[in-house]
Amino acid sequence: MNIHEQCLLRYLTHPDELSYATEILKLNNQILEQKFVVKNIIANMSLINYTKNVK
Repeated sequence: MNIHEQCLLRYLTHPDELSYATEILKLNNQILEQKFVVKNIIANMSLINYTKNVK
């Protein structure tokens, strides 16, 4: 079960905690975005800089 399923299940069992579940999802999405940036953008920039300086 992933974090989105866990939050949905928590909301269904405790509907009064919707704001808590929403904050967890926002935090999880922010972490995923940061991982994407580090993995795809920053790693590619260093590769481009390396190949540019080698020539």
